[in-house]
This record gives sequence, C-alpha cells and structure tokens, in this order.
Amino acid sequence: MLFAAAPAHAVDGNLPGGTSISVAIATPANGAVFPPGPVTVTGTASVGVGVPVANTSLVYVIDVSGSTESFGAPSCGTILQCEIAAALALNNEAQDGSVGEVGAVVFGSVAATADVQPAGGDQLITGPATNNNGNGTRDIEEVIASASTGAVGQFTAKGVDQSTNFEDALAKARTVTDAATKARKIVVFLSDGFATAGGSINGPLTGIPANVDIYTFAVGDGADCNNTGAGQGSLEQITAATVPGGHCVQVTDVGSLPDILPNVIGSSLNTLTMQVDGGAFNPISNTGITPDLPQAGPASVTYSTATAALGAGTHTICVRANGTDGGGAGFVTDCHNIIINAPPVVSPIGPFAGQEGTLVSIGGTVTDPDGPSLVTTWSIAAQSGVDAGATCVITNPAALSTTVKCTDDGVYKLTLTANDSVNTPVSAVTTLTLSNVAPAATISAPAANTLVLRNSNVVFTAPFTDLGTNDSHTCSVNFDDGSPVAPGSVSETPGTGTCTANHAFTAVGPHNVLVTVTDDDGHSGTAIVRVVVYRTAGAFAIQATGLVTIPRTPNVTCLPNAAQTQAAVNLPPLVTTGVLNASCTVDPNNGTTVARSSVDGATLLSGAIRLSVVESTCTSSASGVARSSIVVGTINGAPINAGPATIGIPGVAVVHLNETTTGPGGQLVQNAVRVEVLGLLGIVTQQVILSSCYIN
Repeated sequence: MLFAAAPAHAVDGNLPGGTSISVAIATPANGAVFPPGPVTVTGTASVGVGVPVANTSLVYVIDVSGSTESFGAPSCGTILQCEIAAALALNNEAQDGSVGEVGAVVFGSVAATADVQPAGGDQLITGPATNNNGNGTRDIEEVIASASTGAVGQFTAKGVDQSTNFEDALAKARTVTDAATKARKIVVFLSDGFATAGGSINGPLTGIPANVDIYTFAVGDGADCNNTGAGQGSLEQITAATVPGGHCVQVTDVGSLPDILPNVIGSSLNTLTMQVDGGAFNPISNTGITPDLPQAGPASVTYSTATAALGAGTHTICVRANGTDGGGAGFVTDCHNIIINAPPVVSPIGPFAGQEGTLVSIGGTVTDPDGPSLVTTWSIAAQSGVDAGATCVITNPAALSTTVKCTDDGVYKLTLTANDSVNTPVSAVTTLTLSNVAPAATISAPAANTLVLRNSNVVFTAPFTDLGTNDSHTCSVNFDDGSPVAPGSVSETPGTGTCTANHAFTAVGPHNVLVTVTDDDGHSGTAIVRVVVYRTAGAFAIQATGLVTIPRTPNVTCLPNAAQTQAAVNLPPLVTTGVLNASCTVDPNNGTTVARSSVDGATLLSGAIRLSVVESTCTSSASGVARSSIVVGTINGAPINAGPATIGIPGVAVVHLNETTTGPGGQLVQNAVRVEVLGLLGIVTQQVILSSCYIN
C-alpha cells in the first residue's frame, strides 16, 4: 500500500510504516532569481533519522512444531532457537519508534495467541519495549524466548502440540491484528515446513484488511515456500494474498534468519527524483548523490543536479525522496518557486559624429521589464585614427542620454552596458567619429600697421588655441617680402600655445605677414598682421665747417615727422641766405620717407656765387631710393642746370652742384650746393653746404 504524497513544500514526513523520511532543497532558495539557463539544484534527503510515527503493529507467528527441534545453524542452534533469535532481533529493530504495538502467536497442531503481559488475564497486545514486571527484559521478548516445542511458557503457558497447522495460525494472527490499533499491521509468519494439519488457508485469508501485510519465511533445508502440504495452502500463497507484489522468503541458511527478519520493518531511501513545472519526476543520477542510493535507514545523502535550460518566467522545481519501510513505499516532496529573469535589451542610437574638443550628444535605449534593478553605463575607447594620449570624458556615464568630449579626432568605440544585477551585464556597441578642428591663431605682436624700421629685428608673436587638446602643432611665417617662408618656434600646452618668429625686413613698404599654425592632422589656422617698413631720413638747409662753423640749420630727422623754418643766415663775406626750411615725414600707410630742405636764395663769398632758389629732396619708398636737387640761379652769369656739375672759381672756390654722395654709416646723401673755399696753395679752408637731405 502506497503512502499518500506529502503536501507541497513539506520536507519531512513518514513512510507507511511510520519511519521518518525527509527531503530538502538547499539551493535555489525559494523565490530566488536567476538568469536564463540551467539552474543547479542541491539539497539533502534522509530516511530513519527523524522522528518516527508509532504507526505499525507487529505480530510474531512462530512455528513450534516438532520439526523445529532439528538443527538449524551453529550460530543459533535448532530451527526453533533460530526462529526465536530472529524474532528477538526483529523486536530489537522495532525499538526505532515506528512500531507501537506487538503481539505473538505460536502454532503446531493448533495455534495459540500468546499472553504478552504479566498482568492477570490473557493480554494480546503490548509495546515493543514494555517491561511491566520490571525485570529488565522486555515483556514481548520474555514471551518469544519462552517458546518451546509444542508450547509457549509466558505469561500464560499454552500447549499447541507438534504438527503444523497454517489455517489456525492465520486465524489466531487475525485475532491479534484485530486487537491491534495502529494503521499498519505486519504479521511475520515463520515456519520450517508445510501444513500437515488443519484446513485450507483460504478461509482465514478471506477478508484480510488491506492494512494487514503477512510476510512468510520458509526456514530450513526441508522448508519450501510453494509447498501446499496436504492441500491446505503454501506460504507463498499467504504472502501473495496480503502483500501486493510480495513473495515468501526461502531461508535455507537458517543461521541468516536473525539478520533477514529485521528487514521486514527496515527502511530504505531508494531514489531521488526531480520535477520542473509540473512535468514528470525524473531520476536524479547517482553521479550527483553522495552516497549512492539506495541506502538502508537510518541514512542521509546529499545531492546536486541541474535543470534543463529555463526561460524567463516563474518556474516550480520539486525534489522527491522515495523510500520504503515495513509499511510499504512512500515519498515526500519539497518544492521551490524560482524566477528566471530575462536580460536587458540594449540598443545605442548611433553611430554618432562630431568634432574633437566639443560636446557630442549620445544616447541609447535599454528595456528590462522584469528588473529587479538596472544600472546603465557608457564607456568609450579609441578604435582607429586616434593619436596616443587622447582622452575622453563622458558627462554622465550612467545616463542613457548624455554628452561626450574627446581631445582628439578619430573613430571611437562607444559601449552601452546594462546590468540588472541578475544576468551577466549586457553590452552593445556603436561608433563615434570625430573630425579634426583646425587651430585658431591670432597675432598679438606687433600690432597691425606697426611702422618697422628697415633691417631691424621684429619679433612676431602668434597665440593659438585648438579644441583638440591632444594635438601637437607646427607653425610657419610668410613675411610677404620675397624671402622664403620661415618656420616659427612653437611653445604649447594642451589646447593652447604660441608661435614666435624673428625677421628683419629689407624691403620698404607695407607687408601682410601671414602666420600659419598647423596641427598634427594637417589642418591649419592662420592670422595676418600688416606691418609697414620704412627708412629713417633727415634734412638741413645750411651747414658750414672750417674757419667758420654753422651747425646744421634747421636740422630735422624722422621718425618722428618734423618740419622747421628758420630765418636767414647773415655771415658776410662767407654767406648770406634767405629763409631756411627743412622737413622729414614717413607715410604710415606705405612706408614712404621724404626728407626735404630748401634755401630761398643765397650769396656766398661777397657775391662770387649767387643763387636764387636751392632745394634737395630724398625719397625712400617701396620702389627704392630717389634723390634730387633744384638749383636756380647763376654763377658769374652762367646758368645752372639740373644735372650734377662742378664749377671752379680760380683761386677762390670749387662749387659742387646737385651732388649725390654716400655719407657716414652708408647714408645716401643729396647736396644741392657744396662750396669748398680755397686758401693759399689751393687748400680748402672752408666748406658750406646748402640744402642737403639723406636717407639712412
């Protein structure tokens, strides 16, 4: 008879005979959450180690016919002595707590119920451990031990003679089981032969309740489970009629009977099975059970197995422990519900594009309907075309929509990762392509339209910035004067720097100086500054050296621009002049320098030389240097033309007209009139210059 299934979630129960049986799922915990895939299931199971239920009544039926006086085995003596030893061993097994009541029957030619208690009257039932007379021996064991050929001595002596009567033995056993109160009733029927007395066993077997199981044992070489005697019936027929699927046990080795008999009520943990979502209970392999099954109780095992791959949703996992005891087969089941959590679905919106050094918007979507929690993270790594040392900063890596800025152009791998705390983090990638941004340059020095002196060293300073803070830079300068483009010197920190270059201009005039700053990706930024190159110059109207000295009068130089007018000089007999003028200007727009002087008429050497107008002009421009003089008047009546000339006045003077010469330091000089006054032996004793200009 099968024991009813234990309620769902129960882990402890009892087999039909009352023996404890237990199963527990240790992992997964009830309500645990897992990612999709197989789930490992571990736990424990046991039989006979928990609290038993005294659910069984046990009746000993002992053959005391004359044939049991035959020798049985050296270990226990005659067949009867071996039967007694086996019954005592069985009663000792009954101390596990699952047997609540015991009784006894002896039989020979007839059968008799044993008086199993020392109290007055004929007591059919007692406890397996009861010792009412306090003599230290269990009452039922005193009764069993008092059996002898054809009789039982305790607690009331009864004789049964020495033939073999199965029919009456079954009837008296039925009397005892009817008096028993436990749910399960087991009769152990021991005989060394076949029925020789009494009627058919069919009568007493008729109507045996389903909760009564009779286990028969044919003990000894002459015994036979299938021997029907004189037609009364066999031991095999008795068991077959009361125990579904049961059989008589042939015990030819009588000495083994004390070891065999306790197995009648012995327990066993036979198999472990697992069920998923209401499907079949499939065996758990012994490869995952320690120790292997089956195991005789008391016994405990551990197990480890795995489900098939499970998809998202709630699943019920049940483990069942299957066992048997004297009452039959039964099981207990432990079930846990688990949740399989689907991984998040991650999708970046990209690919993305932008410029280095600028904030670029990025975004993506993550769906995860079953949680339980969700953390998203953006990460970025260089993929191609990115210079070493480049870095990126994601404004808020945990936000699905955020911005990123990188210090260099190129292609980057963007990874969006979602972690729901259950599944392995899920990632999806896209790309971010950043274009290069050209540097931006300015010129801080010199200022625009600065006047620059020819051949002087000019320092150009060009600060620049670059959004690509990982870029490096070079620079070059075109001075716009026909000289080769020259490299500049770069000093920089990430994202900013300065280009510097020196140059001395030789060409007069305006120059649009172009500074080009180029990053390591070949993109350039430019800046232009206009400078105006000029020459310095000067002019004076009169100068005398020698015996009479007249400083340069009026004397002007430029820069700065200047213009002076001075009254006449009156130093007869050497020189008498009209108004004296001198000016010098530099045009800031084109660098043209004009130096000019004039004398409004002059008389030298007491009238020997008479001039009405004397004027000199020196000009420096982008076209070059020009010098000219105008001398209007006569010398001794001879006209003076515009070309250079030298006129000698014998014994008096030498006059140089429209004279172009080179002065100290390479000055380019233009004198309108230079007079050399002669002394004795023609030696020059005095010099007078009228209207002179020069270009440095």
